[in-house]
Order: sequence, then structure tokens, then C-alpha cells
Amino acid sequence: MSVNLTPNQRSLSIPFASNLVLGKPMKRALRSILSIMIFAAMLFLSGCEKESVGTDPASQSTPGSTKPLEAADLVGYDGKRLRKSVDRIKDANEKHNEDLEKMVGSGPDQ
Repeated sequence: MSVNLTPNQRSLSIPFASNLVLGKPMKRALRSILSIMIFAAMLFLSGCEKESVGTDPASQSTPGSTKPLEAADLVGYDGKRLRKSVDRIKDANEKHNEDLEKMVGSGPDQ
């Protein structure tokens, strides 16, 4: 069966037909919901990414170590001399703390 359209009869255009089914408010709501879902998925996936570590944790020195000071060579300082200087300062500080503990420990008990 064929449909013959006269010039006064027009077929429904696609945009007009979609407006009949969904309507403009429904389209806006659908777009908003879709945008929110995409944004939420992006936030969720960005939180799930694997934590990247710049250095190998096994090769990191212990806290208080002066070994990383030798890397000062890379920016123009004498890293070995800097490390030795800091080591001497730390040793003097530890000795001073030990002396203070002895003085406090040997003082009169209250």
C-alpha cells in the first residue's frame, strides 16, 4: 500500500516527532541526568586509579637518614660534604640529648 501525500499534507518531521514523544522538558531532564551520570562516573573512576609512587619504597632511606643529601650534587652542591656536615650536627645533637638524659636521670628523685 502506498501513501500519496498531497502538497497540503506533510509527513511529520523527525524533530517534531521526537518533541511529540519526549517533549522539551523531558529532553532537558534526560540530558541533565545523562550529564550527571557521566560526571559521577568520571569522579568514581578517577578515585579508583592506582596510586603511583615516584620512587621505589624499598630503596628509600630510613627517616632521619642523610643519604638523600648526596643528591645535592645534581643542583651544584657538594653532596658528600653536605651529608658529612649534617651527620656531624646530628651526632652532636644526639650526644647533647644523651648528656641531658643522664643529668635528668642522675638528679634528685621527686
